[in-house]
Amino acid sequence: MKSTSLHIKLDQKQEKLKSELDMQDDVVFKQVFIPGYEVSGLFVFVNGTMDYPAFNEIVLDLSAAQVESRHPVSIEQLVISKICSVREQDVETYETAKERIFDGKTLLFIDGMANGYVLNLEKEKNRTFGEPSTERVVRGPKLGFIESLQENVGLIRQYSNHPNLIVKQQKFGTMEKREVALIYYEGKASDSLLKEVNNRLNGVKATELQDSGMLEELLEDTSFSPFPQIQNTERPDKVMAALQEGRVVIMVDGSPFALMAPTTMTMLLQSPDDYYERWVAGSFLRVLRYFSLFITVFLSGIYISLVSFNPGLLPTELAMTIAGTRENVPFPPFVEAIIMELTIELLREAGIRLPAPIGQTVGLVGGVIIGQAAVQANIVSSLMVIIVSITTITSFTVPQYSFGLAFRALRFGAMIFSAVLGLYGTTLFFIIVISHLSKLTSFQEPYFQPMDFIGKKTWKDAFLRLPKRKKGGEFS
Repeated sequence: MKSTSLHIKLDQKQEKLKSELDMQDDVVFKQVFIPGYEVSGLFVFVNGTMDYPAFNEIVLDLSAAQVESRHPVSIEQLVISKICSVREQDVETYETAKERIFDGKTLLFIDGMANGYVLNLEKEKNRTFGEPSTERVVRGPKLGFIESLQENVGLIRQYSNHPNLIVKQQKFGTMEKREVALIYYEGKASDSLLKEVNNRLNGVKATELQDSGMLEELLEDTSFSPFPQIQNTERPDKVMAALQEGRVVIMVDGSPFALMAPTTMTMLLQSPDDYYERWVAGSFLRVLRYFSLFITVFLSGIYISLVSFNPGLLPTELAMTIAGTRENVPFPPFVEAIIMELTIELLREAGIRLPAPIGQTVGLVGGVIIGQAAVQANIVSSLMVIIVSITTITSFTVPQYSFGLAFRALRFGAMIFSAVLGLYGTTLFFIIVISHLSKLTSFQEPYFQPMDFIGKKTWKDAFLRLPKRKKGGEFS
C-alpha cells in the first residue's frame, strides 16, 4: 500500500481513515472540542480495548483547556502536556495509523496539525494470578503465570531484583504479531547457549504463535522424538531456579507457560515438592517416580510376554492363578491389553475435555463400571484390569505432563514388541528407548546424561535430593 500523508483537514482525515479501515463497525471515532483554542480533536480506537476512565480524564482536560493570558502556549504544546503520560509516538501515514489502531492503541488528531499521536490507553484483559492448574504442590508458592507477557516478566522481576537479569523482547508473526521475551542471567548463562538460542529464534520464520507450545516445536533439536526437549512450566519459582542454574527462559505473550532450555531427563522428573519437603521424603518420591516410569511403559508388555511366550518363568501357583483368570477369555493377552489400555486412554481424554465435576465422575465411574463389566463378560481377565489400573496410576506420578504423555504412547510400542518377540522384544524395546535418549540433545546439550553427573557435584540432585549443608551462612 502506498504511503499517504496525514497533512489534511480533520474531517477529511476522518473520512480517509474510515475508508482505510474498511468501515469497521467496532472502530470508534470521537471528536472533542478545545474551547480555548477553537479547534477540534479526533480520537480513534477499537471499541473494547479502551481504558475508559483514563480516556475520559484526557477528554475532560482537553475540553476544559483555556488560553493562559500571561504565558500562552501553542495548541501543540497544550496537547502534548495533557497526553505526555500516555503518549508513545507520532504517526505520519495512514498505513501506520491503521496498524497502530488494530494494535489496540488510541490515536489522537488535532485540526490543523499534520501528525497524529499514539496513546497507550489499552485496557489489559487478563485473569488474576492464581494457583497453577497443572503443577500443584502441597507445600510452596501457590502462584502461577497468566496470559500477559508484561505481567509475567514483572512477576519474575519481583522474585529477582538482580541487575544481571536480562530481558530481551522481539515480535513474531505476520497477521498477528506476538511478543516473545528471552530471559537469562548475564554471567550464568553460557555464551554458547545464548548464541544457539538467538540463532534459533532468529531462524524462526514468520508464523502465528498462539501459545509457547507452537514456538517450542520450532526451537527443539528434533521434531521426530516423542520426548519434549524444552521444559515448560507455569510456576515462577521453577523459572527462577532454572535461571540460577544458567538456563534461559522463553516466554510468549498470550501463554501462561514459560519455556526453559536446555533440558535433561532428570529435570523433567523433578518436582518443587522435592525441595520444599525434607530431603528423605524428596529422595523417596524422586526414586518412586523413576520406578513408576518403568512400570508405566513396560508392565503391560512384561505381562504379555510372560503369559504368551514365557509362562515357564512364572512360579507354578502364580501361573495357575493367571490361567484360571483367563480360562474363559477368548482373546490373546495382547488383544485384551490393547482393549483395556485404549479404553483407559479414552476415559482419560474424555475426563480432560469435559467440565471438571463431570470429568472426574466419568473417569472414576466409567473406569470401575467398564472394568467390572468387561471381566464379567469374559472379554478381559481380572488380572489385566489390575495391571492396566497400576500403569494408569503410575503415569500420573510424572510432574511434567508432556513427558508423561510420551511414555504413555511408548507403552503401546512395548506391548507390540512383547506380543511379537516375547521378553526378548521387551528387552529390545528398552534398549531402543535408552539408545534414543542417549542420542537426544536439547540445544546441543545431552538429554540423557546419568553418568555425566559424576565429578560435577550435581549428582546429588540428579536421582536423589540429598540434604543441603550450611557453610558460612549459605546453603551449598
